[in-house]
Amino acid sequence: MPASPLTDPEILQALTAENRLLPSPSAVALELMRALERRDLGMRDIANIARKDPALVARMIQLANSAIFAGMRPAVAIEEAVLRIGTGGLARLAIALSLMQASKATNIEGFDLRRFWMTSIQRGLVFQYLSQRVGKMPSAEAFSLGLLADVGQLAMAVSLGAQAVYIGAEGSVQALLAQQLQQYGYDQGDASAVLLAHWGFPQTLAQAVRIRPQTPGAAGSREAQLGECVALSRSLQLRPGGVAADAGQMRSLAEHLHLSESDLQGVLASAAQDMAGMAAVFEMKLEQAEVDAEFDRLRRALATPPLLDEPIADEVLIVSKDAALRLGLRQALESAGHALAEAATPAEAFEIVQIQGPRVVVLDWADGDSVAALCRSLRTERGPRIYLLALSRDMEQHAVLNALDAGANDVLFAPVLPQMLIAKVQTGARATRVLAAAEAERSHGLRTLRTLEQRNAELLQAAGTDELTGVGNRRALDAFLPPLFAQAAAEGQPLACLMFDLDEFKRINDRLGHDVGDQALRAVGRVLRQQSRGMDFVARVGGEEFLMLCPQTTEEAAMRVAERIRAAIAVPQADLPPLSVSVGVALGAAGFADAASLIRAADQALLQAKRLGRNRVCLAPTASSAAASN
Repeated sequence: MPASPLTDPEILQALTAENRLLPSPSAVALELMRALERRDLGMRDIANIARKDPALVARMIQLANSAIFAGMRPAVAIEEAVLRIGTGGLARLAIALSLMQASKATNIEGFDLRRFWMTSIQRGLVFQYLSQRVGKMPSAEAFSLGLLADVGQLAMAVSLGAQAVYIGAEGSVQALLAQQLQQYGYDQGDASAVLLAHWGFPQTLAQAVRIRPQTPGAAGSREAQLGECVALSRSLQLRPGGVAADAGQMRSLAEHLHLSESDLQGVLASAAQDMAGMAAVFEMKLEQAEVDAEFDRLRRALATPPLLDEPIADEVLIVSKDAALRLGLRQALESAGHALAEAATPAEAFEIVQIQGPRVVVLDWADGDSVAALCRSLRTERGPRIYLLALSRDMEQHAVLNALDAGANDVLFAPVLPQMLIAKVQTGARATRVLAAAEAERSHGLRTLRTLEQRNAELLQAAGTDELTGVGNRRALDAFLPPLFAQAAAEGQPLACLMFDLDEFKRINDRLGHDVGDQALRAVGRVLRQQSRGMDFVARVGGEEFLMLCPQTTEEAAMRVAERIRAAIAVPQADLPPLSVSVGVALGAAGFADAASLIRAADQALLQAKRLGRNRVCLAPTASSAAASN
């Protein structure tokens, strides 16, 4: 009897009530997730929580220096890692890192744990690059969601055994999900969603990992597109040998997200490039040759035409005015599995080649000059991409030379032995397939090269820009701040650092939805751009946190600028709830050891503004006065 569908609390209880304990995130990782709910905590507080786990700090710094987060200079402190990865991304990646560490102590007979985490890392990279193209999530949060999208599979393997998640070589994911629903009342996608919500992921992200058939009617909302993006990253994930990738599903999902085959090939190329380095962050050793072989199977499955699937037998065109000869040849070739087309005249044959494109043509040379003319035309037009086999009743040398001179690949003498005919046709078909595959490979290589060149140009332009708000991002800040701070210190010039935090942003998101939240962030970014000078630098450094650097700006001027921006953001705007920002101002460079110290001072002033009731500006004490008070 099929099991009744379980509710989310019942699924969680079922997963945790078994005899075998599930691998769980560390206490520090869970504390970081809880800290995201508190608006009185800043980057420094997040960094201090992370310091409770030195191994986590080391891996986070390594992650901040990896290809997908690296700035212009290496991060050496946890504060720099928090700034670069973001507080939300860091907390969710801490869940993944600690979960992987905990799973190493788990022994599941018949479940390939290394394969599971290798696939998870690849899926995280794919989802991150997909998200960049459709503009749905910041890099760190996208990577962590893709990484943990199938954590329910691990949970079910631990609690129920490997057979609960096993897909045979002839099986499919959909068949497995149906079997899980029938047997347990939930599937591995439900288990993933329940666990992510239990660990503190927002409901929007947790629900996106549920596995459902994708329906075009659901397209449009942010949640539906996020779910489609997760589904596409699953479709593009690595698969064990023998389990075929569903190229049709890949293309269908890509169409919903307005992505082309070239876009998907570019995503796979980027993920393959970063795979080995990212695996090292998770203490998994992967050779680049292994990575290339894994991705090559996916790339070939996705290519048009597919480069992996070689047809068993090609279509053959028989050209002869002799109906009895055509019938005999048809019977012999159909017995070998070939599809057949027939033409009684050269004109009819030429039309069939143009429309159906058979790669093997058998020509009755007894039909005279018209067949020789057809042979020349096909060779001129198709070159080596077509195999032409001449059947001759004349065994004289000149007849053979005439056929070869007209462009035939080979000559077979009548009467024809069926085994010899089949052998000749299959040899020719194999040669044309190899050539077609080589040409498709070369064409794909050129397309990929053009895609990567275009993508590199886009990345160079967009690398320093926050996609949502149009201001700078953390990478741009990394490049801009150190030389600016050094110059201000060397010349004795003031450098003002202003930190802005959009008040009650979580409440806006929860009550009005992420689309309104995004509009609010864009509005703040627009005001900051409008109120900044040409020499100023503006960046978004966290979910709702922005930073402005104002060179050659005194304390009085910096406070004036901060107050002017605070007032401008508070002006009512159509289609938006009332907005306000809390602002922290710190003045350097004198008295601060480095740029990071200046940012920390502004961050502490921002926290003070929030503690005092939000929607206000607070000035950090100067470094010298702070030292004196201590």
